[in-house]
Amino acid sequence: MLPNERTTRNEVSAIPGGVEGLVIASDRNAARSLVEFLRGEAINVQVVSSADAGFEEALLHRPNVVLIDEHISSAGGVDLCERLKANTRTHFLPIIIFSQQKSDDVLRLDALAAGADALFSPTTSKEERRARLWALLRSQAIYRKLDRRRQAQSSAINEKRRWVRGLIHDIQNLLGAIQANFEYIAQSPAGSPGDRPEFEECVDETRRTFREMVRNLRTILEFERFEAGDVILRPGKVILSEICDSVRASLAPGASSDRKRIVVDSTGYSLPISGDGNYLNEAVTILASHVLRQPENQTCFLDVSSDAGAARLRIYGDRHQIPEAARSQLFDPYVDSSAEKATRVAHRAGLALAKVIVEVHHGTTGVEDVPGAGSAFVIRFPSHWSLRERGLPE
Repeated sequence: MLPNERTTRNEVSAIPGGVEGLVIASDRNAARSLVEFLRGEAINVQVVSSADAGFEEALLHRPNVVLIDEHISSAGGVDLCERLKANTRTHFLPIIIFSQQKSDDVLRLDALAAGADALFSPTTSKEERRARLWALLRSQAIYRKLDRRRQAQSSAINEKRRWVRGLIHDIQNLLGAIQANFEYIAQSPAGSPGDRPEFEECVDETRRTFREMVRNLRTILEFERFEAGDVILRPGKVILSEICDSVRASLAPGASSDRKRIVVDSTGYSLPISGDGNYLNEAVTILASHVLRQPENQTCFLDVSSDAGAARLRIYGDRHQIPEAARSQLFDPYVDSSAEKATRVAHRAGLALAKVIVEVHHGTTGVEDVPGAGSAFVIRFPSHWSLRERGLPE
């Protein structure tokens, strides 16, 4: 049994008919007793009549257990066992060799040397066969579980590699834009009045690019800190309407330059929440910025209200709709977004960061459609403040 792992017979055969056995025997008479033995344990059985066919079957389908008749070929079942144990795809398959002779110490030693997991003979009792079979199947179930876990980890690593490549590509593009602007500044005559507007526009664009790059890197570093558990929250009494006003003040200049606006509605709000105001401000800023980035939206609405002992905030635009198919992966920073050229890696990390911030404050994040408008990010926070602490009559 592999270290630090346990399983039971019920876990091995949790799905009826889910355990597969392969019998490799030269003829029906030799295979009959092995097939009856496996079927008696409710194991599906596949029978092949040659060593080469057995090797291919095990290689392609990887059954849960392999039973080999010792007389399957002139070289014997030991040779086939050695071939299976030498292959990386079949190395961990439990292999049982069946001998027609009552006792053969030479065969037993050869089978053990070839890697056989058990050797059955006519003198092996039914109880021992069953005990050895299920012990091997439990070990095989553990190995397959660990193998699936390794494959999942490998898939996650590949996703993160794509994510890192995308991040480097975005930074490279930003640096390329900065370099082009500096080249233009270096080649422009400093005292030429006619070039002054273009010169100032180039300087402003360079500043915006620098700010975007710094903001993107900061977002990614914050997300990594939250994933690593390196964040210390400083909870206090937070008024979400004040957070929304602060976000509007910080984003209004950029929105105004793009001829967009931010509207805050807090008429239905009365419940303070407990949390870190700085991080909550960052989460709302990220979600509002995402709404403003959508070309269809001209207005970003921050609608905060109180309902059933919880504070609720909707952040949405006047037009942009988030497709249903994209909502399940919207907050996943590592999803392959190669088809979405306009979506930067840092923007996805920002959405993931906003969701993490809400969750560490015991809140929830979702997406819903607003009638007559676009799709809304909806976040809810429980309120733990008493009526007196809220400033309301008890």
